[in-house]
This record gives sequence, C-alpha cells and structure tokens, in this order.
Amino acid sequence: MQIKKFPEFCEQVLPDFNKFLNDKLNSEIKQETLRDAMLYSLNAGGKRVRPMLFLAVAYSCGVKLEDLPKYFDIAGAIELIHTYSLIHDDLPEMDDSDYRRGKLANHKKFGVGPAVLAGDGLLTQAFYWIAKSSLVTDKRMASVRILAHNAGPMGMVAGQMTDITMENKKLSEEDLTKLHKQKTADLITAAVTMGAFCANHDSSKNLVKYANSIGLAFQLKDDLNDSDNDEDDNKNTFPNLIGKEATEVKLNDLVKEALNAVLKEEKFDKNLLVSFLDYFRE
Repeated sequence: MQIKKFPEFCEQVLPDFNKFLNDKLNSEIKQETLRDAMLYSLNAGGKRVRPMLFLAVAYSCGVKLEDLPKYFDIAGAIELIHTYSLIHDDLPEMDDSDYRRGKLANHKKFGVGPAVLAGDGLLTQAFYWIAKSSLVTDKRMASVRILAHNAGPMGMVAGQMTDITMENKKLSEEDLTKLHKQKTADLITAAVTMGAFCANHDSSKNLVKYANSIGLAFQLKDDLNDSDNDEDDNKNTFPNLIGKEATEVKLNDLVKEALNAVLKEEKFDKNLLVSFLDYFRE
C-alpha cells in the first residue's frame, strides 16, 4: 500500500538510512579522530529532512519502497554536505556558536582544526559516494552537477559568504531573501530535483517552485522560532526586518505557493510532498 504521509514514510525508511550512514562511514574512514568527529556531527540530532525529501520524491516518482536503498548513496551525500556546512557555520570565524542542537559544537568537542577537517572530510566523501553509487552514469553525473552547483560558490557557499560579510549591515528584504535562498533553500532544491532526476522524472518548474518555496519557508520558520531569543536582536532576520506578523504572513504565502506548485505536477504521487507541508503548520 502506498505511503501517503511524510512522517510515516520517515518511520519506514529512516532507521535503515541511519544505519547505512553509520556503517558506511565507519567502514571507510580509518583515521580515528577524523571518523569520530565526522560521526559526532552526523549523529547530532538532525531530522534528515534533505535526504528524506530526496527519497520521498524518488518514491513519489514510482521507485518502490524496497528499492530505495539503491538511492541511499545519493541521499547520504546530501546529508554529508548539509552536516559539513553546519560544522563550518559554527566555527569561531563564522557564526561562532558553542552549541548545535543542544550539544557542543564540533570545534568545541574536538578543536577548531579537527572540526575544519571533519567538515572537509564530509564534503569530499559526499562526491565519492555519488561516484561509487550503483545508479547509471548519467544519474550520477547529474547528481554531482546539481549538488555542486547548489551547495558550492553558486549557491550555499555564496549565501554563507554574504551572511558573514554583511552581518553588521542591515539588508533589504530582497537581499535577505536572496541570502537565504542560497544559504538554505538551494540545498533543499538540490534534494528535490536530484530525487526527480534519479527516478527518471522530468524536473519541472513546478517541483523547483515547490522546493524553492519550502526552502525559504524553513528559514522563516526558524526565524520565528528564534524571534524571542535576545541573541537574534541585531541579526538580519525576517522578524527583525519586517516584523513577526508580516513574517508569519510571508511563511503562509510560501506554503500556499508550494502546495499550488506540487498540485500541478503530472505523473507524480503528490501525497508525500503535500503532507510534508504540515511541518510549517506545527
């Protein structure tokens, strides 16, 4: 029976995917400190939203549940990229955060040098996993291209650079939207479009619109959740720029845009991606 709810899909798939991540890194990384630092952040309590979206899109395109493990290398690469970005974001030279998800940041646990190398290891291992995937060559090449484009200096890294170089300047709403499109939304867009391509489904403008909308919605939801935190008072956030009420309106509009976009998708089971939108209503 087809799974129609995103949380149920995660319950079915996530245990095997988490085992895959840990088994693979434990078998591949022989340098003990490096392996421990990489696994520390990989298992620091993340929800695996991006790889689960990738797998949910593949499933929605017709890939059978029992065949999803064939796609774990690609999904895992997305999670490795995301995890590396968080390690580097927390560094003293970036956001200078001591904690991540209630646990010591990687550089506080292992030191700045080992944290940088753990991030470097995750970044490069991601593309090794894609290259070694059992998927056919054109799918592997497309995955490399999409992930490198969206996570690199044309996407996420560009957003990170804007973030650290403009943190003492007040950004316009347009500039702040562009920053978060690159820093947050682009990797989510990569997950969705890679899932469609790897499952032989045309990556239409509707899926891209859906991904872009939920990507920015993630940032708005985070901003709203943190809006009562005094530490964010002087940061470039949407509540600080346009107010909390206007941010809530903007978030609701993005969710509506995402819903309308995915409902237009053809030859595609829409249930999981529609169900995923419940996250923003919690």
